[in-house]
Amino acid sequence: MSRYIDPTTDFGFKKLFGNKAHKEIAASFIADVLELEAPLRDIRFEDKEQTPEANDERTGIYDVYCTDNKWNHFLVEMQKSRIAYIKDRMVYYSTFPISKQAPKGIPLSKVAEPLEPYGKNAKSTNQPWDFRLDGVYCIAVLGYTLEDGGKTVITRSSIRNDKAPYEVFYPKLKYITIELPLFDETLPEYSLDLHLNKWLYFLIYLPSLDQMPEFFKGDPVFEKAFALAEYYNLTRDERYQYEQSLKRLWTAYAELTTAEDIGMKKGMEKGMEKGMEKGLAEGAARGLADGIAKGKMEVAQALLQKGSNPAFVAEVTGLPMEAILEVQKF
Repeated sequence: MSRYIDPTTDFGFKKLFGNKAHKEIAASFIADVLELEAPLRDIRFEDKEQTPEANDERTGIYDVYCTDNKWNHFLVEMQKSRIAYIKDRMVYYSTFPISKQAPKGIPLSKVAEPLEPYGKNAKSTNQPWDFRLDGVYCIAVLGYTLEDGGKTVITRSSIRNDKAPYEVFYPKLKYITIELPLFDETLPEYSLDLHLNKWLYFLIYLPSLDQMPEFFKGDPVFEKAFALAEYYNLTRDERYQYEQSLKRLWTAYAELTTAEDIGMKKGMEKGMEKGMEKGLAEGAARGLADGIAKGKMEVAQALLQKGSNPAFVAEVTGLPMEAILEVQKF
């Protein structure tokens, strides 16, 4: 077993970034990803399972869900295996913390009264609502690359004005994707002098390390993260959970590669079948064309031998005059 757990497993990610006793790890990671000028303060971990309004609706389950002292909502998900509609899933998940902000059961008698502040500091259902929303930020850490993605590891998206692309229409809703396979620490833009790039390195290479690299030392957040990630620092129950998490990951990978192998084999068989059909059809068409051309040449030769005029022979056979003159030489 490696010295450090894999932080991209379900258990590993929640152990490190959903740890209530060491909230500074999640706060540091989120602040770096969002490029916040000031660190997050007083973050609170919320219920990761969001219950819908109606019993027949689907729930939303996040790996990490927390809020800060300004009531901003942060959803973080680690997705190792490919999901076709990951962006749709992010948008769907973001609707839960948005819809939950609407107060329930406002008395009609209160609607006409002057509005009092609602949102960041007032969560009372006894006040009418002015539709002011708190910020919602969705972060998806991916173990694969998006088919419609670019060449950068991190993509930050928000709602923008289509007539002025650089003008943000609504700044309090953002979606961030992190495509880990695109990270290359040898490139200048991914210099490990940057704190965010250290997080990317940590997520990718932690299971293969046998000790903490020098560039992490002296940083209290990373030193705590390395200590928490040591396999032999886990309790017996945590080790079992981690090993089960690894097995689920390996099983998912095996199922994926098996499906790809089967799909490739079927694709090759179908391709060969179609190729043979196409080849036979093309061969038959080419053979027919060659036969017709040969027949015309033989007719032209017979007519020329009987003394027919080349122009007449060309008109009868449909062959070009150059071909008739070439036949006439023999």
